[in-house]
Amino acid sequence: MRDQDRALTEQNSLFEGVDFSGVEYMLERCQLRELKTGEKLLQPEVANSFLYLILEGELSVHLIGQATLEHVMMAPGECAGEISLVDGKNPSALVVASRPTRVLAVPHDTVWSLVDQSHEVARNLLSIIAGRMRNDNSALITSHSKRKLYEHQATVDALTGVHNRRWMNEAFPRVLHRCALDHVDCAVIVIDIDHFKRVNDSYGHLVGDIALKTLAGIMSVHLRPHDLLVRYGGEEFAILLPDTGIVEAKSIAERLRTIVAVNEICSGDLVFKITISIGVASAKQDGKLEDFFAEADRALYRAKESGRNRVEVAG
Repeated sequence: MRDQDRALTEQNSLFEGVDFSGVEYMLERCQLRELKTGEKLLQPEVANSFLYLILEGELSVHLIGQATLEHVMMAPGECAGEISLVDGKNPSALVVASRPTRVLAVPHDTVWSLVDQSHEVARNLLSIIAGRMRNDNSALITSHSKRKLYEHQATVDALTGVHNRRWMNEAFPRVLHRCALDHVDCAVIVIDIDHFKRVNDSYGHLVGDIALKTLAGIMSVHLRPHDLLVRYGGEEFAILLPDTGIVEAKSIAERLRTIVAVNEICSGDLVFKITISIGVASAKQDGKLEDFFAEADRALYRAKESGRNRVEVAG
């Protein structure tokens, strides 16, 4: 082994606190490997029987099933392949040279001979494995948290904070199906802000956004915990009322309409009010969600044609 490679090997974490001169002879059967950028060192589908000591360069580790998601970078002085070497299973990650890299490949039997020869090597190997497992657990927790965040962002309207149409397309049919199994009534409400274009034209879109957020907040507070509220379109909202007959649904709609009409919206020195028009339809147990919305939309249209700021029931 060249003096430079010997020095780099001695600096590896596997030999921390070890009298390297006493174990150096055991590395005679080890091979130096030179990896090109992008070359794979470890693969989940290929068995591994080496512990790789990184002498120069850099390795990138990608979690299994997430080949495009870089998990961690490995630098000179670190090891690769220790877990698969110990448990005898295929590597759990893809390890690739992120730039030209040189590693010392230590065979399986040599690793165990080193462990038998030196308590310090055994301790270091355990420390390396423990650190790797701790890092992997942290990565899994972070990945799970990010996935939950992305799922939340995908189903929640960024402006108003209520659920969006994507969520509605999954949640509403589920609740309708449950109501059908329980043989209980269900109702659909569609809501549209009256003359919302005038709000944007008169005060600007930022004030229009405040109006939308205010309306969403009012409805969130005054609906029942089991009612499902979504932002359906630009200034349109939809509500699914489980276990609710058409008479009660109309009463809920009228209450929302009245509360919105008397509520003041404030933006700086500007104070104004909005009104809403509402269409209500019964969600029959043997129907389709799109049919219920079509009925509620027709009722909403009648409410607007009849002067706005009112509730109409499909029928």
